[in-house]
Amino acid sequence: MGKRVIYRKTNYFEVSSMTIFVRDLTLEEGNRLLRIARKGADPVQVRRALLILASAQKMKVPEISRLYHISGEHIRHTIHRFNDEGMDSLKPKYCGGRPPTFTPEERSEIIELAQIPPKSGWLSVYELVAL
Repeated sequence: MGKRVIYRKTNYFEVSSMTIFVRDLTLEEGNRLLRIARKGADPVQVRRALLILASAQKMKVPEISRLYHISGEHIRHTIHRFNDEGMDSLKPKYCGGRPPTFTPEERSEIIELAQIPPKSGWLSVYELVAL
């Protein structure tokens, strides 16, 4: 049996034939998750901790999706990642963004060129416009 989609007025929820839950938590992990969920400063970690705690209480993915308004795919990804990596999976992995335009060698060359004073024989831009 494959996936079926239940359509509602504005939202739809994916219902899968298989359920996925987080692995059994240790007492230490449970306490850390509760502390992060209650007093965490990073909203990404708080949201992930809440998802893991809900799954640990045997809530199914569609129920968690309705409760927290998060896609089922994201919830499944978070649960799989927690099962593989443990508490480290709560920390966001930011990707570096755009690669640097210049290499460090090119950058140092540009800085050296910029620090050389202009020669006195050159015409300034203002003098060129005046001509």
